[in-house]
Amino acid sequence: MNRMVAALLVFVPSLALAAPNKLLPGSEHEPPLVLDETSVTMYAHPFPEDSKKGYVIQAYVGILGFADASDRARIDLKKNGKVFATMKCQLKVDDSYAHGDCEYKDKPLTPTGEIEGELIYTDDHTEKEYLVRTFKVTVLHIGGQANGSYDVWSIVPDDLLAAGWMILGHENVNDSRRRHPELYFWVASTESLSDPVLRCTVNGGKKIPDIKLGEMSGDSQQITIDNQPKSGARKQVTWRRVILMLDSVYWGKRDTLGPKTNPDETFVDNPGKWECGLRREGKTLRQLSFQVDADGMVQQAEMESGKNVSVRPNLAEIPDRA
Repeated sequence: MNRMVAALLVFVPSLALAAPNKLLPGSEHEPPLVLDETSVTMYAHPFPEDSKKGYVIQAYVGILGFADASDRARIDLKKNGKVFATMKCQLKVDDSYAHGDCEYKDKPLTPTGEIEGELIYTDDHTEKEYLVRTFKVTVLHIGGQANGSYDVWSIVPDDLLAAGWMILGHENVNDSRRRHPELYFWVASTESLSDPVLRCTVNGGKKIPDIKLGEMSGDSQQITIDNQPKSGARKQVTWRRVILMLDSVYWGKRDTLGPKTNPDETFVDNPGKWECGLRREGKTLRQLSFQVDADGMVQQAEMESGKNVSVRPNLAEIPDRA
């Protein structure tokens, strides 16, 4: 049995404001600093030498807006407002997009319950620091396993089940993916979603033909908490990220799609408020609501339109309304 426990970083969707006299909002950097929402993961592992002593943490992040490869990023972990560990980030910079791992493994960590992680960017040239995002997580510790040789340390990712994103990608490819939106969300199941569809209406009246969805393969983001107590049944819970392509809908302006595209298959021909149910085997799994503009683009959620908010282009948060 694999006793390494992985957990995903659960984060609040709104950007944090700068701390007084210290951190500036990421939106004030030039170019603005934007977290790639769909990239963020954090894994909590039992301390390798002795799981009973605590845990170590590794995260993966993607940030748009890096001004130079000499700039740096870190995650300060806080409990009750005080920093108890700093995760140094080793990021690869491609143009202004930086991505890679942040980790802390120097000694076992023990804080549990609610903790915060501040993702901080340091501009090497100006020597100013910017707060890109504040993450809120809950750390779980379960001792007393069946053979007494290990403890479970994890981050409980239930809050992530309410989050979802629509990505308007594949703009420049010349294959079957071209300009098909993708829906990202998490489920608490290892079961694949066979033959799901979106059943949608626009502006409360027009009914769109069911939109066929295809699950994208190859995504490896999965979280498992495996607990085998000294007495009672083994309990194993798995969370998994799902990526579904809207196979029968296109995004973007009409002149990018071509005149032969069926109006029922485009966002641009159906602007307004979309209300959708994600359905499988006659059951609705999620309720989604989003706004499409006259250019065939899905609009950002209201929480992403604040003064100090910067968002990734062609990405809109689509939370579960259920």
